[in-house]
Amino acid sequence: MAKRKGITIRLEFDEKSKLKLRAIAKHAGALADELDAMNDEEAPTRLEGSD
Repeated sequence: MAKRKGITIRLEFDEKSKLKLRAIAKHAGALADELDAMNDEEAPTRLEGSD
């Protein structure tokens, strides 16, 4: 079997893009927490902080 070589990708973001990515990560984490907390009888009507 041939040895696989990895690839390297370098990404650079400006400050505005970094802030947007942090906001996305925060909301994705909140969604994951909501899904973890859900049970069969209870479902959230909206995510906290999604006003």
